[in-house]
Amino acid sequence: MSSSAADYCCNHRPVGADGFLPGRAPVGAPTNLDSVPGKPPARTRILFVDDEPAMIRVLKMGMRTMAGEWDMQFAEGGEAGLELVKKEKFDVVITDMRMAGVNGAQLLNHVLRHDPQTVRIILSGYADLSEVVNCVGLTHQYLTKPCGLEDLKSCLRKVTGIKQKLGHEKLRALTGGLASLPGIPELYLEIAEALQSPSTSADRIAEIASKDPALSAKLLQISNSAFFGFSRKVYSVHEAVQMLGVSVIHSLAMAVPLFTAFDRAKCPGFHIDQVWEHSAEVAVIARRIYNEHLDDSHRAEQSFAAGVMHDIGKLILADKLPGQYDAIIAESKATRTELYKVERKHLNVTHADVGAYLLALWGLPVPLIEALACHHAPRRCCSNTLCLAGVIHIADALQHSQGLHPDLVPNPVDTEYLKQTGLDAHYESWRGDLNKR
Repeated sequence: MSSSAADYCCNHRPVGADGFLPGRAPVGAPTNLDSVPGKPPARTRILFVDDEPAMIRVLKMGMRTMAGEWDMQFAEGGEAGLELVKKEKFDVVITDMRMAGVNGAQLLNHVLRHDPQTVRIILSGYADLSEVVNCVGLTHQYLTKPCGLEDLKSCLRKVTGIKQKLGHEKLRALTGGLASLPGIPELYLEIAEALQSPSTSADRIAEIASKDPALSAKLLQISNSAFFGFSRKVYSVHEAVQMLGVSVIHSLAMAVPLFTAFDRAKCPGFHIDQVWEHSAEVAVIARRIYNEHLDDSHRAEQSFAAGVMHDIGKLILADKLPGQYDAIIAESKATRTELYKVERKHLNVTHADVGAYLLALWGLPVPLIEALACHHAPRRCCSNTLCLAGVIHIADALQHSQGLHPDLVPNPVDTEYLKQTGLDAHYESWRGDLNKR
């Protein structure tokens, strides 16, 4: 398992200030591909943009304690910010939305087009739905004023830590530049038709959206945005749709490319329907384990969302690196080697890393990020108890054990993890139950 995925996992071990697992990478894991041997890593560069002089002064004073970690610049107004991003590269750009002249959306649109690997954050005190529509495809996260300085520092530590976890600059750019993820064309048409109907219920929208990992991830990103002011993290698509409301989702879908269809011809070896069917079945199995065997309905819904999205990194790689990923898939099938091992061989990262990286950038809850990052190696996340990543790992192995998708090279279950958690007998029982259905 690569260091990037390992460092996301923090359920049962102490974490560092950035929210990630401290310590060195495992032996044999790839190092940061952008680093130069013998030289310390480059300092994180952050640009703050606001057209209120008082706000700039507050940010300068409040961020002085971070001068040892970050190289920070402050631009008074969108035009000044735009001039800076044209001349220099930044790891993070955090900007107000409403500014005279060049506004936040225009500034971030330039950043997205020219430096897609840059983390883009809105920090604004004035917003309405139309404003959110303008920045949904441009930003990774949306913070609201007033925002405590410690909260702001915590957010920036987290996103800069996330950015360092995926060492390959090309993959960072591919993932960082994503406004939305393509999904199954049939589901895209189904939800577009449902949104056009005035009688469509939130339950119906959630039912359709829950079938599609791409759509699930986007709705969870939006519902976890600070703009909507929900007091708790949103873990399930059904909850996201209920809290957002059909009218908000309709407004977003009509204004921005929230839902797009995957072009199957781009990567012939990637069978999106088969992968999505596998993901849906993993979600159902994971939820069943929690409901029937652990009697935890809350975690059951979390596990369903994690199961649906656990292979979302495959979609990113197939969509953004179609030729290279097609060859990786072909090698996996020809050698009967687990796909994630072939991915690591050629890319130095796996689809688990890439999917977790995207969810982390989008501000989704940590347990969902961990579940994606560690679903091939749950012992990196939780050793003696059954955590969300462990349930997804087990559900993934159980689904593969049925032999329903022979084109997918199966991921074997970690028997040592089963022994450590005391689930080895349960696993055989669960597999027997599935075979009877």
